Amino acid sequence: MSNWIQDAGHGGSDSGAYHDGIAEKDWTLEAALYVNRRLNELGVTSDVTRKSDQTLTREERIATVSEYDKAISHHFNAGGGSGTELIHSIYANGEFEKSLQRKFEKAGYPFRRIFTKTYPGNNEQDYYYMNRETGSTRTTIVEYGFLDGPNLHRLKDKNYREGLYECVIQAICAEEGVPYRQASQEPTEEGPTFYRVVTGSFHKRENAEKRIEQLKKAGYEAFIDILRK
Repeated sequence: MSNWIQDAGHGGSDSGAYHDGIAEKDWTLEAALYVNRRLNELGVTSDVTRKSDQTLTREERIATVSEYDKAISHHFNAGGGSGTELIHSIYANGEFEKSLQRKFEKAGYPFRRIFTKTYPGNNEQDYYYMNRETGSTRTTIVEYGFLDGPNLHRLKDKNYREGLYECVIQAICAEEGVPYRQASQEPTEEGPTFYRVVTGSFHKRENAEKRIEQLKKAGYEAFIDILRK
């Protein structure tokens, strides 16, 4: 199984794209932390380039990413377009990116393109340093959407963004041969959340009633819930 690194683009003094009060660096950190956490839950080895709003030099980012087999560099775009873009090295076959595209499209997310770009004056080098200077690490740059595009109102919904991140997780699991499980959902609506504490199960009602009496004497509300198989 490969070791993965989640690169949270920009950070610290480098905000990345900025529009309508949203700094790209905040959402890239959110994406990297989310994907990293979920992958580790699913049994895929993964780490992150930064865990907070910190400034990383180009050299620091390259050095960290180069220690891993495969990388996702998480970004959000600018320029007024719409849809996700995937960028891979001119030396990669693009099969992972095609798989990832299918995940986005199946989930109903707008998708723009997969592409590579060469360095000006040298068509044997990648344009983006995350593809060009990270050694043997296979790096996929994911531009989830445009901060200044027509889909911004949807991107502002955290659940919508997390759905995008889940597509990345699905594609990685498929490549690594790891079963994918959906994320557990905590209640998101406003209002109080209640958690039930179970202190025992009894075959005889009298034993259950004794436990209720003990709890009430200790100052706890309690009731008997009957379960039938």
